[in-house]
Amino acid sequence: MWSFRFTEREKQALYLTRNDIPQTSTEMTAPRLLLGGAYGFMLTDRIELLAELQLDNTFDGKRNTLISTNFVSIDPRLGLELNVGEVFSVRGGVSNFQQALKDGDSTNQQKTWIFQPALGAGFKIKNVKIDYAFTNLANQTSPLYTHIISLSVDLKRKED
Repeated sequence: MWSFRFTEREKQALYLTRNDIPQTSTEMTAPRLLLGGAYGFMLTDRIELLAELQLDNTFDGKRNTLISTNFVSIDPRLGLELNVGEVFSVRGGVSNFQQALKDGDSTNQQKTWIFQPALGAGFKIKNVKIDYAFTNLANQTSPLYTHIISLSVDLKRKED
């Protein structure tokens, strides 16, 4: 939880830029607990398969998640990563399990479970890593795909 205050000049700037001026000065962040684990399987001396499960736990009431109670809502995330020689990796996973109205149901009564799939790949040379992800931001029948590319540089020197 935190509080904020705007000066008259800041309020004027918000007004002139057509931003809403908040009516309350207290913001709250709902608690969240992320629990996860991964296990690596060596398939050969250079190829590893990594399996991961993460549980995103929220405590602010029932949400549209796979497990939902008045106390906690749990959104599981599952993923697999195949690493080749610590240089190349291929990834796949699913998350954001939700119930939604079934497409084509004119009565808006039938529900179906949907989820967000993702695929990706990574390439690493020394301390530079390039990752690519392809994911669906909407439900499976009305896809809204996005491409995510990231570049990481490890500035820490590895000790042998």
